[in-house]
Amino acid sequence: MLTASTNFYFILVALLLASGTYAQDSGRWRYGTISWKRKFPTNSSSRMVTFTVESAWRLSHSSIVVFGTQNKPSTAGEIMKITGVDGQDPIVSFGDGSTTAKFDVEVLRIDPIQDIVVGVTNFDWEYGAGGPWFANLTLCCRVAGNQNANKAVLLTAKVDLSSPDMIGSPYVRMMPLVSLRLDGPTLQQFLIPAASARGFAAHDAMSWSMMPDAYYTALYNTAPNTTIVQVNANTGMVTVDVSCYKTTCTEDIEVVFVVEDGQTDSSCTVDLIVHVQQNLEPGPTIYLNGPPNTPMEGESYANQTLMPPIVGFEEFPLKLTFKATDVNLNKGLYFEFNTLPLGATADARIGDNPAYRTITWTPLKGRAGDYYICGVALNLDPISTCTCNPPVTPCVPTCPSHIRTLPACFHINIKQNLPPTFVLPAMANTSHVIDMNFNLEIHIRAVNENVLDPVMITAPVVLPIGASLAPIPGDPQNTYLFKWTPLSYYGGWSQSICFRAVNSVSDVYMDSCIKVAVNRCSWSVNQGQNLAEIASLFGSNFVQMWALNPDLVSPDSLLIPGTSISVGHLYTVRSTDNIRYLNVQFATTRVTIEFLNYDLKAAISALSQLGDKDPLAFWSGREICILPHSCVDTLGKVA
Repeated sequence: MLTASTNFYFILVALLLASGTYAQDSGRWRYGTISWKRKFPTNSSSRMVTFTVESAWRLSHSSIVVFGTQNKPSTAGEIMKITGVDGQDPIVSFGDGSTTAKFDVEVLRIDPIQDIVVGVTNFDWEYGAGGPWFANLTLCCRVAGNQNANKAVLLTAKVDLSSPDMIGSPYVRMMPLVSLRLDGPTLQQFLIPAASARGFAAHDAMSWSMMPDAYYTALYNTAPNTTIVQVNANTGMVTVDVSCYKTTCTEDIEVVFVVEDGQTDSSCTVDLIVHVQQNLEPGPTIYLNGPPNTPMEGESYANQTLMPPIVGFEEFPLKLTFKATDVNLNKGLYFEFNTLPLGATADARIGDNPAYRTITWTPLKGRAGDYYICGVALNLDPISTCTCNPPVTPCVPTCPSHIRTLPACFHINIKQNLPPTFVLPAMANTSHVIDMNFNLEIHIRAVNENVLDPVMITAPVVLPIGASLAPIPGDPQNTYLFKWTPLSYYGGWSQSICFRAVNSVSDVYMDSCIKVAVNRCSWSVNQGQNLAEIASLFGSNFVQMWALNPDLVSPDSLLIPGTSISVGHLYTVRSTDNIRYLNVQFATTRVTIEFLNYDLKAAISALSQLGDKDPLAFWSGREICILPHSCVDTLGKVA
């Protein structure tokens, strides 16, 4: 871990001492985090990475303008070119000796209440062999009002490309300013919402820590603020003691955290400011509402640590609702959010107090992963209560005092919408060997984790004649029933019967097959059947059927349903045999032989030119069913 690495301390101190000094009156930096990800994660030989810096700046600072103008940012998508102050440009060092001073920021959102503009900067860089590397961003300077005001900023990220599974560092997406309150408990908590580039399953491999003392000593010549009393290494939950703010403390808390992925030896950092509001009266409370179609539906969580992660799926809409209340019913409540994932939007606010606002997000295909969506509630309407001085557009408005909540975050696991999984039959490619007239019934069930994409089961190829596949009415588990009773000409039939489980919305599917073979010369008795009825199906008579079944005491013996009786003789074909010989030898016909042997008929049909005198060498050593002195036509009726 970085906090335990002596080598890291030396590297960090060297970076800090090389960052130089900056002007003391140019505070504009509010918040930032740096992370990286492989640009082509499926190409293990590529060493191109993309660095992402999310940053927040003081909107009212004179240097924060839209590129090419003197106008303040007002719309997402505008570009700010962050140049140096007093000749000191921001510097990005990639850790391999290469640097760049280009630092263009694309505006993501503007928060005039907090005098903040939030933006993102991306850098592509291709590394050579070797590593790991410590990439870093240095710039000037922090805003006033915190213990390290008007001093330099340094963000670092550790890059390791030594293994294909090292696809990126953790990344943080949080509110630029964390606001605590004096009306709350002495110890208050907030989350560093860091997600894993390797997906939700790798989240438990991450750890959180504060930057070591060496960082603060080298950069500020001061120790870290001891108001931060604990950072939970396993959860990222930060505990702050606000007791001194009821007496002597006034400055905001500046703190830098490190988030590491222990399995890939990569890391990111986040630099933020914690503000303690000087309110003593109660303010708003924010809740996370359990999303529809989840086990948490209908629940409301004031403590985000009690809400389990939300599971969503690519290409399916997800609705995450924030709720806010205030004991002062005259206060209208409003919301602000962190940088939302691609494609997510905030719906219109519903209600005043309580108030609700929903984030609607349909993750695109390929966006499975680990995410956080965070929000705060405040008892101030930024549109109607903030004014410009002077009243020009765009402007940096002046806003009345207000109370904000701590951020509350949904932790979201977006999964691929995978094909269904068969749970019945229990094993694919199971075999069933049955008699003709046997009532074969098989339960088929497939499951899909995505409850919004119900499963249908179909047959991808035509089923045997008489077979059916249909859902069982009223079955809560959506089980299907396959039924088939092989007719009298299916003896010797042997094929795979396949079923397709299809997600009804996304249309992704999985096939599963069973093998079914029908015994030749063997018949399964139905209720009430006798030898005469069975014999008639094969162009024979009850006396011949009796002779084929020596266990029957009499041709009038009662036949037990479900038992098997023989309806012919099994004969092993020789290489010299032909149809004509068999006809003469057993007093039968070609049609009858083909009727009794489904598979032989299919093989003869495939040859097309096989005559009655042509040898059956292709069937040599295999059995067929022979019933002497019987005659059926091609439809299986007595000739």
